[in-house]
Parts: sequence; structure tokens; C-alpha cells
Amino acid sequence: MAYNNAALAIAPARPYTVIQGAQVPAFSTSLFERFIDYTDRKETTVKGYFTCIRQFVKWLEANDIRQPEREHIKAYRDYLSSSGLATGTQAQYLRAVKHFFKWTASEGLYPNVADNIHGAKIRHDVHKKDALQREDVAQIADTIDRSDEQGKRLYAMYLLCVICGLRTIEIHRADVGDLKTVGGTTYLYLQGKGHDDKDAPVLLIKEVYEAVQDYLNSRAAKVTAKSPLFTSTSNRSKGGRIATTTISTMLKEMLIKAGYDSDRLTAHSLRHTSGTGAHKAAKALKIDLDLYDVQHLMRHCDPATTEIYIHDDERETTEAKGRRAIYDYYFNGAELNPVMPELEAEIMTLTADQQRELLAQIRAQKGGK
Repeated sequence: MAYNNAALAIAPARPYTVIQGAQVPAFSTSLFERFIDYTDRKETTVKGYFTCIRQFVKWLEANDIRQPEREHIKAYRDYLSSSGLATGTQAQYLRAVKHFFKWTASEGLYPNVADNIHGAKIRHDVHKKDALQREDVAQIADTIDRSDEQGKRLYAMYLLCVICGLRTIEIHRADVGDLKTVGGTTYLYLQGKGHDDKDAPVLLIKEVYEAVQDYLNSRAAKVTAKSPLFTSTSNRSKGGRIATTTISTMLKEMLIKAGYDSDRLTAHSLRHTSGTGAHKAAKALKIDLDLYDVQHLMRHCDPATTEIYIHDDERETTEAKGRRAIYDYYFNGAELNPVMPELEAEIMTLTADQQRELLAQIRAQKGGK
């Protein structure tokens, strides 16, 4: 993929200079161009690097820095810290600069003046976005007008997010042909996060599948297997694949319209809500879901790893049970049997195999039910 690297050509090259007593090559923005070309990653990753590096180049130019030194990188970090950008965004910008100078050093082109410079710490032990409460899910669904194509589309996407835990990028990538019915059960094959192929099947329970079909039946244009599963209705891109940013905006506007206007509630909150529902359903022993099953429902595990623990037929039964539990929890007012805190704490100390053995014993005591 080619980018217009003219935007990087800001700071002209200088002759050899001295940094910490050592003679080093002159710094030139042509190095940035070479770095972008060197970055052999997916298009979105390369575009991200380009954006971050361009920001650094603009900062160098604004401060008339022609030969970056270690103190300049620290100053850039401090600039990012005071910019008002989110902590994660600051880290992304600085990380790109660190990768750049690591590359220049490995190629013998320029010293790694960003080595061991640390940015703002990001907490990974908390969710960045909130989940919806149990009663919110059905209330939001009721605010969606499903009388036209746009409403049917929004409702189908909403269920795919909140029941099946889909990411917006997975909704964007999905095609009609990715819907496959086997033995009466319908799956949507996804190209998951970090995957190149559509190798992640997600089971659609009856209500979700019907919502998707209702939307597809409402589309005026002919639908083929190669058609995007969700298409735009705007005049500029009508019939084309709907953009990820548009999906996020639509879901956010849906939340606001329903009265949930918070910067902590976004499209990703719906996936978080799906995981929360699965976790709460897992607390009811009668549903027979352990922590590993919840991870599988959320597709946090590699499918190959799943095969180690669950045979194909068992996996299908578990996933159908899990999806049904999430839907019933949010839409049908299903009452889950709470687990006593002491018992739950003890169960949490068991391995996945030990949990399964305990559940088997419980089922045996109930006569195999």
C-alpha cells in the first residue's frame, strides 16, 4: 500500500553531528519514509504508524528540532501528557516513536534515543467502558423502531453485539455468505481480532437469526452470498459495506436516544454487556457453564485450544446453552439461582477440569439431569 509520504518531508537533513561524544549520521525525515515502507503489517496497522509518526514529525518541526536527542523524546512524552489525549492514545503515539528509533538503531542509521523511555501507565485491570445493567438491555431494544430497513438493521446489530458479543470490526467484515446453517443450527463465521480468515463460528440462537433475516428480507437490493451482511443506506454509499466508524456511531446514537448518554457507554459496552451476562449466567450451577465456557463464548480463546477440552458436539451444546442463557437473562427475566459467596469463592480456586468434575458429580447426584 502506498502513502503520500510528502507529509513527512519537513525537517531537512543535516551533516554529521555529535551526540554524547559519538559521531552519528545526520537525522533525516527520509528515515520516516523508509520506516513506513519497512513496516510489513496489516493496512490498518501501517496507517496507525503513519498517523503517529506524522504527529511526531509535526512536533519536531514546530520546535525546530533537526537532530533528536534523548531529552527531546522525553519532552515529546511530556507534550503528549499535557495534550489532553487519552492515556491509551498517548501510549500509542510514544510507542510508534520508540519502534521507529529501535528500527533506526538496528539498521545502524541512527542511535536509539528513545530506549527505556516510559510513558503514562495504563491500567489493564479495569474495564475502560461500562456494561449495561440487566434491565437496560430490553429497554433499549424497545426504543428501536423496526418498521423500516434502518431500524431492522440497527436491531440486528444490537443483538449481535449484546447477545453474541460481536465487535464492530466483525460486523463490518461479515458477508451474507458467512451465515451457514448446519443440522438446523445457524452460525455466523467471523474474521476475528488478529485473524486473516473467517474461521471463528458464532452460534446464532433463534431470536438473533430471525432479526438478521428480517433485516436481509427488508433490503431492496438483491442479496447474494458475496453481499456485505450490513450495508449503508446513505445516498453517497448506498448498498456498500457499512464502515466500522459508522456502526459505532449508530450504536452510540441508539444509546443516547434511549436515554443512556454517558462517555463510558459506547458500542464496545454492548460486547462488555454480553460478557457480563454470560458471567452472571455462569453463576447458576444448573446452566453448567464454567469460566472456560464463558471465555469461549466471548472468543477470548483460540478455537484450537477449545478442541483440547471440548468435543465438537459438546461445544455446540455449550455455546447454544450459553447464548440462550444470555438472551433469557436480559430479555425473558429468567431467574438465576445465586451461588453463596463462600461456595463461589471456593469454586473460583478450582481448575477448569476440577470444575467439570464437580459439575459431573452434581449432575450424578440429581440423577443425570
